[in-house]
Amino acid sequence: METQSYEIYYGNGLKEGVDEAAAIIALAEAGTMPEEKAKAIICSTGRVIKSNLSKPQAEHYFKMLDGVGLQVEIRLLEPDVAEGLHEAAGVTDAQVTQPPSLPAETQAAPSAPSGEEGVRDIPVEFHGKGFEYFKIWIVNILLTILTLGIYSAWAKVRNSQYFYGNTLIDGSSFQYTAKPIQILKGRIIAIVIFLAYIGISEISPILALVLALIFLIFLPWIVIRSLAFNARNSMYRNIRFRFTGGVGDAVIAFVVLPILTIFTFGLLIPYVWYKQTAFIVGNHAFGTTAFEFNASPMAYYKVFLILFLAIIVTAVVMTGLMIGMGSNGVSKENLGLILMPFLFVAYLGVFAYLAASLGNLYFNCTGLAGNRFTSTLQARGLTWLYVTNTLGIVLSLGLLIPWAKVRTAAYRAECLTLHVKTSLDSFIAGEEKSVSALGEEIGEVFDVDVVAI
Repeated sequence: METQSYEIYYGNGLKEGVDEAAAIIALAEAGTMPEEKAKAIICSTGRVIKSNLSKPQAEHYFKMLDGVGLQVEIRLLEPDVAEGLHEAAGVTDAQVTQPPSLPAETQAAPSAPSGEEGVRDIPVEFHGKGFEYFKIWIVNILLTILTLGIYSAWAKVRNSQYFYGNTLIDGSSFQYTAKPIQILKGRIIAIVIFLAYIGISEISPILALVLALIFLIFLPWIVIRSLAFNARNSMYRNIRFRFTGGVGDAVIAFVVLPILTIFTFGLLIPYVWYKQTAFIVGNHAFGTTAFEFNASPMAYYKVFLILFLAIIVTAVVMTGLMIGMGSNGVSKENLGLILMPFLFVAYLGVFAYLAASLGNLYFNCTGLAGNRFTSTLQARGLTWLYVTNTLGIVLSLGLLIPWAKVRTAAYRAECLTLHVKTSLDSFIAGEEKSVSALGEEIGEVFDVDVVAI
């Protein structure tokens, strides 16, 4: 069956009465791109913005661009022209249904075929740049200081939008839609409560203990509110994520089980990890489709056991080195200086193993309507990343923090792949209809990020 392809043609600029500056901002937000790219698109008239699109993709882009104020039209490509474009791009008809992102520079490479029949492998991409993020980071810090912390809510939104907008799956980036004022309200509430607690603890330690117990009681609700807030304000291809966890399950995962670990000498810690992750993943949904989490507690106990053995081996090796060098006349002062780099690398190595193992478990055991992830984080790679990031931050007096964050995000994305069983386009289209029919009211009276401090 012959596949029809479409293109989006941008003809005579903006519609009458549309302000260019406002259109640039609107396009940057809609396409999750820097304003410079949005300006370049708006200023380049009389050209094709996107081609090789399926009809739903073309309609999606037309609706977005037309809503921004661009005079665009959908054009049907002639079969021979479309075929030539497909061959020139080196893709098949099946791959043409892969929706590209708006800026041509961010268009994803054709996904690789999977070893499983009918499964398409889509690598997760991160396009952030260290210096690009540095400019956002340094402005955030300066304005936060000048406003005595008030701007920190806007800083969080700008940071989140940058990392969301530069993380792509199948050519489309994520969107973060939270409003700074919502986060600011949550921070004001948190600061007032904290200051009240400090003041009361100076007057009456007993009353302070009572307040701490009250906070513990409200902790599950705080966790749920935070997860729900971040889910509602996270989008992919204009479909929001949701979180539907209940307070009862949160009480068990975040209060009861952690308290019980005290009486089990820490042996319950892996089970707590498992229950908390299962609660978080299992209660998230993409539109109307719930995520699945199929890990077992034993997988977490295996990670815990290897971590425990690694700590023991590290302690034994370090003790042996100390005894050996001490017997050769090395003073305690010099001994500390010599072993400090080894202790530093060993500590980061143990932490890297934990981060890689738990990260792989998190994604490898997460599924969505038959689609699944593969995470290949390695302790060795993370150790090198942590060591070089830490040295760079220390030697630059903190100026390389943006570089470290971008490197970490890029490495994590590089190790993550989505395996799609069915067409992602059809799944997205189905979700759009389901979400529209659901008519969920996402605006709530107490819509704040209650744990953002």
